[in-house]
Amino acid sequence: MDYGQNIFTAMIDETGTIWEASTGRKRQSVGIDAQKEQEYIAQIAEMQERLDQYYAKLVDLGIISPPKSAEQIAQEQAAQQAEINAKLLEAIGNLQTELGELRKNGDAGNGAAIGRKSIGQDSESDWEKSAASKGSNKPRKKIDPGDSEQSDS
Repeated sequence: MDYGQNIFTAMIDETGTIWEASTGRKRQSVGIDAQKEQEYIAQIAEMQERLDQYYAKLVDLGIISPPKSAEQIAQEQAAQQAEINAKLLEAIGNLQTELGELRKNGDAGNGAAIGRKSIGQDSESDWEKSAASKGSNKPRKKIDPGDSEQSDS
């Protein structure tokens, strides 16, 4: 095992920078000493404090607005959803009123057809279809609710 390849040589200059000091290579910065690191940390903290002060001034002047919290965003979304739901309920109520008026005021033939079509029914009810298909070979007479007489076949 050759131990010569695991040797690392470095030097520290007057600024606290650590340089690689291998022979035959270009000098390369590889770090800083502990004292210089503490100075940099202090400078970063001072800059962050100044940045926070500037940010607070910009918010106070109304130039920028702070980001909303998750709770504020949730409240706004809930308010928007409630508004949309209210509009939908109003629209449904208007459609139901309009449907009732069409049933009440529609033409004698067309009003009944419009009412049945609008609520998803055919001209022949499900009961009439099932009764006709239950083994009776004789066609049943359709009873119109407008007729006062009922006849049996």
